[in-house]
Amino acid sequence: MSYPLSSDVSSGQPTAYQHYNNLRSDALYLGQPAADAVPLGTFFQRYADAIKIEYLATDRLRIPFVTTRPPTIIIGGVMCQAAANVDLAGGALSGVAATWYVFVRRTAGSTTFTLEVNTSSAETSTTRLIGEVYWDGTHINSGTIKTYTGGALPAADYDSGWFACAYNNTYTKAHSLGQPPRLVMLLHSSVASPGAANELIQVNVAFDSSSGVNSIIGWEGTNILITTGNNATMGTVLSLRRFSAAGYYRIFAWR
Repeated sequence: MSYPLSSDVSSGQPTAYQHYNNLRSDALYLGQPAADAVPLGTFFQRYADAIKIEYLATDRLRIPFVTTRPPTIIIGGVMCQAAANVDLAGGALSGVAATWYVFVRRTAGSTTFTLEVNTSSAETSTTRLIGEVYWDGTHINSGTIKTYTGGALPAADYDSGWFACAYNNTYTKAHSLGQPPRLVMLLHSSVASPGAANELIQVNVAFDSSSGVNSIIGWEGTNILITTGNNATMGTVLSLRRFSAAGYYRIFAWR
């Protein structure tokens, strides 16, 4: 169906019910039949852009403001946009260790929003759940901050999970993306299931005794391939942070 359905009217032209209906269809359904499309308000009711929760202080969080891409979100059907950094007030987190849920709240008469937290994840007509964080009883564990709205970088389209690696090997992982990924990240860990205290290294190169320092990652439309170096000391990772000939790899890839 062509869009828009409605058209300009001239002075003195008689009012026609169909013209009103066409205007309504354009506004609600972009000119499509109501049976084929959800209303525009329903389509955008969970819309959010540039909403990212960051650590600010011991008991404070922030949604950072960027002029060229201001944090924007619909709360209870109302379009809201930040005009500055949105900070959680001090003292909002307290008590025993627990997971706290992060919300944005709109206030009538204001086009922006505020931050608040609660141990309940239930939304209201004026709040929207955007993430969570773990409070250990004295401070925020910054490694546990999760932004449900995706933040600046979406979740990877492919995640290999942690797998053991060793020097002088080739690992082939089918990513099932149907095309060569646009971005691939390889991480190295010294332990099989790293926690918040374990340092992860982003791997780009390893050492091979015959050819020196080399990039070890390649990919195509079906697989991601990693060939480790043959050096028994630096064959899986070579970094100013750590070098190793064994450990664990994890691959992230984005379509």
